[in-house]
Amino acid sequence: MMEDFVAIDFETTDYRDGRANEPWQLGYVRVARGAVVEKREWFFRTKAKYFPETPPSDFPAPGGDTSLLPENFLEQWEDLFGSLFGRRLLAHNLACEKTLLTRYAPLTKWGPWTDTLKVVRARYPDLASYKLGDLCAFFGCVPEMEDRTWHDGLFDALACALLALKLKV
Repeated sequence: MMEDFVAIDFETTDYRDGRANEPWQLGYVRVARGAVVEKREWFFRTKAKYFPETPPSDFPAPGGDTSLLPENFLEQWEDLFGSLFGRRLLAHNLACEKTLLTRYAPLTKWGPWTDTLKVVRARYPDLASYKLGDLCAFFGCVPEMEDRTWHDGLFDALACALLALKLKV
């Protein structure tokens, strides 16, 4: 039987304007007994000027006013920690996810981790592309979510989960 896991994906401000890379969205998809059983997301306020031009349809800040959002991870820490700690975590090219979780909780042992990018590269070394969207198209597991697409934390977390299920990782 396939192991249970949580697929996560952060959307961040990147290092624009010389600022630190700040998360503005975290997508979370929990898989149990080989099926998606829970989808969640969190949004965070950022100090950076950059913000997506078209936030997800259910973005909780009316008109994109990020001042209404929680300041950062720490304001939602109990909920986040309880959802992530002690679980097997998956991400596609997990460096960003691992770095951000470690930044906010440096003494916490997160994971174990599985990087779907590394798994696919090891199993299929001759593919033309290893981008999450290209891999999901190739393996026939592109998510269907109304008003969502690539580079949305929840959509990408679901894509990563579906890819992992397809690959049986």
